[in-house]
Amino acid sequence: MMVIMNNHLTPPGPPDSRVVTMDDAQLFDVVESVLVAGQCVVVPTDTVYGIAALADDRQAVARLQQAKARSDAFPPPVLVADAADAWLTASSTPAYARALGEALWPGALTLILPSVREELSLVGAVGSIGLRVPDHGQLRALLRHTGPLAVSSANRQDQAPATTMEEARAQLGDAVALYVDGGQTPGPLASTVVDCCGAKPVVRRVGRLTRDQIMSVVGVADA
Repeated sequence: MMVIMNNHLTPPGPPDSRVVTMDDAQLFDVVESVLVAGQCVVVPTDTVYGIAALADDRQAVARLQQAKARSDAFPPPVLVADAADAWLTASSTPAYARALGEALWPGALTLILPSVREELSLVGAVGSIGLRVPDHGQLRALLRHTGPLAVSSANRQDQAPATTMEEARAQLGDAVALYVDGGQTPGPLASTVVDCCGAKPVVRRVGRLTRDQIMSVVGVADA
């Protein structure tokens, strides 16, 4: 599934994309070798398949956006291994946002929080960052190994999110260097997105979590 030369992993890359399975014994090393080379990886999540790049690699994030044919006005969220990493990434976190994270993470919830970490993804363009802790044990283990990953649904902007590796590959092809096959994901709904940059939460996108589930945690009506 990979090439080994002089005892070093040679990262796969376009135009010769590779496929590995989520339970591959060398998964972490293979994925890391691709990411540090500035390439993108498709991985399964607890919602749909995602296309991932190192969150602090601007060129790799740009490659992710290009693969999806998506505007930089819609920066990809960042997946982290646990809530503590999320709070450290944000520049400020309202109490209601922490309540949401404590109640619904790991899970299908993306919180948009203020951030000045311009090296992460496209924060510099919008002054905020979407953060999520996925409810997928193997993916969180991978995140502990790689650090924060910019991850967006693995599909072209005008097509439906992929719930299998094959669907993702059919859409993204050789724009992605490595595909990690973890079987069918729960999909087709992506995460619910809640903007936490103001005095009260605003639900920007309803996904697997309903508006009522969000508001039952914070006890207020959104704008």
